[in-house]
Amino acid sequence: MEQFSDQLNIAVVETCGLIAAGIKALFAKQSQYRITFFNSRDEFMQMRAHVPFHGVIFSLSGSREHRRDCLQLFSEIASLQPNMKRIVMVNDTNEAKLITQLSQTIINGVVNKDSPVARFYDELSALLNDSGRAADTNANHWYISNSTRLLSPTERVILRYLTDGYSVSQIASCLERNIKTIRAHKFNAMLKLGVNNDAGLLDAADILRYRNNFL
Repeated sequence: MEQFSDQLNIAVVETCGLIAAGIKALFAKQSQYRITFFNSRDEFMQMRAHVPFHGVIFSLSGSREHRRDCLQLFSEIASLQPNMKRIVMVNDTNEAKLITQLSQTIINGVVNKDSPVARFYDELSALLNDSGRAADTNANHWYISNSTRLLSPTERVILRYLTDGYSVSQIASCLERNIKTIRAHKFNAMLKLGVNNDAGLLDAADILRYRNNFL
């Protein structure tokens, strides 16, 4: 595919046309990048074999399945082209915590779609230009803060029981632990994963099982 030598190809996986149009408008005056939009990870992977992409931006829709697609894509890219930048656009800070905790590979940066337009553009540009892992902003240090807060083996076992339908009291009986201890582990897991209710915790646990992260 013909391209200008001074342009960097950036892939954006985005299912929402309005958000795609907004990103296109933000980069309209930026000649350094050539932005190509994809509706799915499969579309991007097909094109990746023919175009030397500098980075890929995955915009999350908020669904569990979409997070799975993002994590799977980033794992594939980390293996095939480890130097390609991997950036996630999230819907809120809780999703930022969740996606970085679940990721098996380094995420170069996380950008919140709720940020003011100017800040959103500045953070995204900084991440694409930065030669390191992520821009030097608090919003993009999730991978640093969470790297030392991985789920403990006990927390993983408890989540596995929860996804199998066990109650807290049943888990306490199986593990021969006090109910308060099991609740404390469950609460710590929720904090680490950035979720604030049982539904969010089960969604995260389901993704972890899908990613074969349980011990």
